[in-house]
Formats: sequence, C-alpha cells, structure tokens
Amino acid sequence: MRGRLAIRTRLAIVSATLAVGVLAAGLLTVYLIDRRQVDQTLTTAAHRAAADLAAAGLRDGVPPASAPTTPAGNDGGESAQESDDEVLGAYLKARQGSGQLLASVSPGGRRRANSLLARRLWLRGDVAPGHTRRIEIAGEEYVLAAASRGRGRVFAAVPAAEAEAGVRTLLDAMLIVCLVGLIPATGAAWLVTRRALAPLSRMAHRASRVTAGDLSVRMGPVRSHDEIADVAVAIDAMLDRLEGAFAAQRRFVHDASHELRTPLTIARGHLETALVPGGPSSELDRAVRVAIDELDRMGRLVESLLRLARTGADGPATREPVDVGELARRVVARSQILGERTWRVDATPGAIVEGDADAIEQVLLNLISNAVRHTSARQAIDVSVEAGDGIVALEVADSGEGIDPAILPTLFDRFTRADAARGRETGGTGLGLAICQAIVEAHGGTISVASTPGQGATFTVELPRIAGATPAAPAMRAVSPPAHA
Repeated sequence: MRGRLAIRTRLAIVSATLAVGVLAAGLLTVYLIDRRQVDQTLTTAAHRAAADLAAAGLRDGVPPASAPTTPAGNDGGESAQESDDEVLGAYLKARQGSGQLLASVSPGGRRRANSLLARRLWLRGDVAPGHTRRIEIAGEEYVLAAASRGRGRVFAAVPAAEAEAGVRTLLDAMLIVCLVGLIPATGAAWLVTRRALAPLSRMAHRASRVTAGDLSVRMGPVRSHDEIADVAVAIDAMLDRLEGAFAAQRRFVHDASHELRTPLTIARGHLETALVPGGPSSELDRAVRVAIDELDRMGRLVESLLRLARTGADGPATREPVDVGELARRVVARSQILGERTWRVDATPGAIVEGDADAIEQVLLNLISNAVRHTSARQAIDVSVEAGDGIVALEVADSGEGIDPAILPTLFDRFTRADAARGRETGGTGLGLAICQAIVEAHGGTISVASTPGQGATFTVELPRIAGATPAAPAMRAVSPPAHA
C-alpha cells in the first residue's frame, strides 16, 4: 500500500530539514563564538575597572595604606590613610555617572561606594581578588571583579544588559533566518526532487502499459546519467528479452500446433478409410500402417519437444570429464549403418570437456544423421575433433547438396528444415538442430554452420576444454536409433 506522503515530498522534507539543520548549526556556532566574546569583553572590562579603582591615587604618588609608619608615632600613617581615603573618595565621586558600580573596603572598616547600588558590593567579600562572578542587583545583571588595594579590597561591577541585549538580538535574528529559510529550502528541495524523480513517474506509467500487454514499450531514454538511467537501461534489456521470449513462445506454439495437426489429420483420414465397410483388406492394412507411421512420427515430435524443453530449463543432467575424440569414434562406428558413405574420423588427444556425455552424444548423432540425410551414397562425411587453447572444436562436414543461404540465419530455429522441398513424411521434425544448439549452449559452448550450395555443409561445435582432466571410463551403451534432425 502506498504511504500517505509521496517519495518526492518525503525527500523534500528531509532535504529541507538537513539544510535548515546545517544552517542552524552554523548560526549556533556564530552565536556561541559571539557569546564567548561578549563574556570575555565583560570580564576584561570588570577586571580593568577594578584595577583602575585599586590604583587610584597611587599613580599620583600617594603612599598606600600598608606603607610603614614613622618611629615617632602613628601620625604619619594616619595622615597617609586620610590622604588615600580622600583620593579614593574623589575617584569614586568622579565615577558616579559611569554606569559601573564601584566600592571599596579599607582597613578599619571604612567603606566607600560611587552609588547607593554600589554599596551592596560591600557584602561580596566572597569574591577573591583577581576573580569574577556574575551577580544580579536590583534586577540587573552585572559582572563583578575584585582587586586588592593595599590591605583593603575594591570591587567593580560592569553592567551586562547592553551586551546581553546584543546577544539576544543576534539569537533572534538567527531564529528568524532559520524559520524564513525553511520555506524556500523546502520549496527548492521539492522542486529538485520532483525533477529528479520525474523519470520514475514516466517509467511507472510505461510499466502499466507493459502490464496491459504492450511489450513494445520501453522505459528509456532517460536524459539524466544517474542510477535512474541505469535502472531504465536494465529494465529495457529485460523487456527486450521478455519480448523476444514471448515472440518465440507464440511462434513455437503456432509451429508446434501446425506440426502436430498434420500427422493427426493424416492418421484420422486413413483410420476413417479403414472404417469403410466392405473395403479390401489390403487397403485396410495400408491405412492402418500409414496411421501408425504418422502416430510414430508425432510421438517422435513430442519427444523432441520435451527433450528441448528439458535441455533449456535444466542444463546438463550430469557433469563429468568427457573425451570428445573417443566419443566421436564410437558414434561414427555406430552410425555407419545409417547409409553407405565414405566415413572419416580425425581426433586429437586431450579433447576433454566437462558435461553430460549422453547429451554431447545426442549432438553428434543429430549432426551425423543430418549429414546422412543430405548426402548421397559414397559421398564423404568427415568428423574431426581438435583440442585447442581452452577450446575443443568438433566438426561434422559433408560433401552433399549444401544449404540454401536464405535459411542459414534461421537454421537453428525450431521447425526449420534445411530442405524445404522435403515432405514431412520423409524429412525430420525440424527440431534436431534446435536441440543441438540448446545442448551446446547449456554446456557453455557455441554451434555454427558454413555451407555452399552444391558443395556440402560444415557444422562446428566449440566447447570449453578442461586441461589435465582424466576422462571417465565410457559406459557400455546399447546402440540406439539416431535422433532425427
């Protein structure tokens, strides 16, 4: 069942989400960098303010409160302390409108601040000199720094509101960019995926036509050079094979029905003749014999069809080393009863293939019986076997009437006869060469023919050779009638 969302919609959503995610990650990185810079700026400003407050007066030559007192008494120390307090008070008064909160705690409990809010800093004794901390005073956020001033301590609090407002503004801008960018990113991703997947929609429409029975439809061509184009090419190749297979099937059914209809018609006619009352016994015998011959021929035709189907579907029944040269000698010796011909056999050693010996013997018998059928008495039939580089070549050549060049391209098709003038009563079933081709191809080989009218024909079978194999001992087989080509 098809999902609620189409592939293009889902891809668009995923693509837009990834795009916005990448954008958000980039903006978040910028935000974190800006956040860190703001914190560093506020911390630096707080330290600088505290350091300036701690150094107030010292730059003008006023001794610190920790300076040693005179031996005469404490008048010098008290005078220095008072002078330092006056300088510090003047500095704090001058910084009242700076926006910073400044305060000090001197020895003896003397406290000073540049504003009422700054007095709250007197309670921040937990902040060690040289350290900072974020605090909140009257609802406002500050960065507090502490520093030492003689034996006392000073505090400086820098307001963070303005800097934080800038950071929040940047964050708001980033969120707006992400939200606004999501819409065009989704639209662009949807358009791109729609265009990229458009060939799939066309292929689905064309596939529905194929399902309806139009095998001439093809998926391509696809203008893009991507995986979709590869799929279209693969499907078109599959459709080519399917169309060829269906065409061959229709042709096979037509030819088989035609071939089977003829002997049935002949047998029926002669049997009806035999049923005529009062007919002579010789006519009855002749009709029955003709009917039996036709039924025998139809049986051979059906057997050939079954053998052809089994060969194409199952391949070789067994796989064992087969010495083709030795097999050729035995087949020729058995085939000499087919006709008075000049038989010649030439086989080189080592012509060993892997396959089904019975099937290869069937190929030889079909080719030899075909040669006998198209030669006259005392004409030559040559069978040669040659072991080459990875190939075993088997040739069956005759010096007979040859083959019409017009039928050479379809000679190995089913129900094709080399001599169209021969009647069905004297000729073969037209399946022998088709069976040969099916067996040879099932063994990974090829079969071909070369012929010149009036000068004979040469059939060549090439099978993959296995080197160094020892052929299995040939089994004793009864001489069987050769198959009809």
